Amino acid sequence: MTDPDLPVRQMIEEWAARRPDIDPRPMALFGRLTRADALANAAIAAALRPHGLNRGEFDVLATLYRGGEELSAGALAGALLLSPAATTNRLDRLQAAGLLTRSPDPADGRSVRVRLTDAGRDLLERSVEDHLQGLGTLLGGLSDDERERLSDLLARLLESMAAS
Repeated sequence: MTDPDLPVRQMIEEWAARRPDIDPRPMALFGRLTRADALANAAIAAALRPHGLNRGEFDVLATLYRGGEELSAGALAGALLLSPAATTNRLDRLQAAGLLTRSPDPADGRSVRVRLTDAGRDLLERSVEDHLQGLGTLLGGLSDDERERLSDLLARLLESMAAS
């Protein structure tokens, strides 16, 4: 197996040779985050593919499941950090597959309520186990303490990035 960090280490060396006056470590950090994200996305896609889901569809089903199996379309879009158009696209596909339903909100005629069907709940419950197993495999090289520290550091990074 090739060393997945080799391109990042090479980048640091090349910057050091060309511009010894700069510190490329921030680029290295974000390069590693980008590479980790790409590897994670590939592994997540592989775990969800046998269930006929992609990551975006899984995220919709999981968000509904966690939220009590029914949410407004606006709350769902907000939780998924998606535009209304992107949310509608995902909802159309999942509704066509019989995994959720949409109905007018009785309290607000301008809003739509989205609800998991029994088939959607069953699919989510089956796929989440494979998803978690795949994530556990990705984290297999880290101890529980290292996982917790990394999670805490990433949370702090997100806070810092959001504040800037």
